[in-house]
Amino acid sequence: MWSSRITRPLVLAQLGILLLLLVIWASPAEAQPSPGTQGKPPGPFFSLSGTVVEQFDSDFDTQGSYSVSSLLLRASVAQPVSRKTILGLSLSYDILYYDFSDDVVLESASPWERVHGLNLALPIIRRINEKWTMVLSPSIGSYGASGAAFSDTLTYGAIFAATYAFKPDRKLGFGVAAFERIGQSRGFPFVSIDWRLTERLRLTNPLTVGPTGPAGLELAYEISPKWEFGAGGAYRNIRFRLDERDLEPNGIGEQRGIVTFARILHAINPKLNLVIYTGLVLDGELRIEDEDAQRRRTVGHGTAPLLAISLSGRF
Repeated sequence: MWSSRITRPLVLAQLGILLLLLVIWASPAEAQPSPGTQGKPPGPFFSLSGTVVEQFDSDFDTQGSYSVSSLLLRASVAQPVSRKTILGLSLSYDILYYDFSDDVVLESASPWERVHGLNLALPIIRRINEKWTMVLSPSIGSYGASGAAFSDTLTYGAIFAATYAFKPDRKLGFGVAAFERIGQSRGFPFVSIDWRLTERLRLTNPLTVGPTGPAGLELAYEISPKWEFGAGGAYRNIRFRLDERDLEPNGIGEQRGIVTFARILHAINPKLNLVIYTGLVLDGELRIEDEDAQRRRTVGHGTAPLLAISLSGRF
């Protein structure tokens, strides 16, 4: 069972600890290869990131308002096993703290407070030839409010994509994703792109494809070697199991909306990036279903401002 508690100050404290670890691990010093490793595949390559997101108060169409504070942690490793194949492991953990006003009317009881999301993916990247690359990434995860039975929170699925490199800095791909998400089967196509439009401007995907949605699109402009500006958007959909004491006992909660953002990136050193985001959640809504995934109520809310700070390191 999920049982941990979190508050906004604790979210900031955890990000501070992560910053300290990243600064220590992402020092600019380069490790020297050990004797006897010449000719072996490079790697493994590690990445680690932590993001604090504050979705500020937004009024419901009916009555009351709510906000969400989130801590998002990501860790991954990639290991080339041959000249054409890379095996990966990606782990993410999210905790979302919901704050509802006292006058919220969703049903007849208090809504949920904390939601935990855990996802494990095993990407396999295969280079077919000089132009084509294939990716297959099965995953399994858990999304549930504090107190929900772990076995009732499971979700699983897979992503398949094929990418064509017109040039090394002009890549375009198409893929499909399918997930079983707590009483709901969901599939969607997506586009993967990394396309340099000019020397400093490129079109990319800002997010990864997963149970919460596709990757979105972003325009990024390189201001200088250490600074970059970006703007984009993506659709996001978080679906989670409620516990027996929540609004709908053992039911299902869902938060969805279109996220638009602008960001500024600063490369602290070659291995460590700091990114500050500001944005909006558009066309947002909360949805409540019973234990058998039958809809009970959907409540829309107004545009919600966003602010986020992210740290990411590569090792």
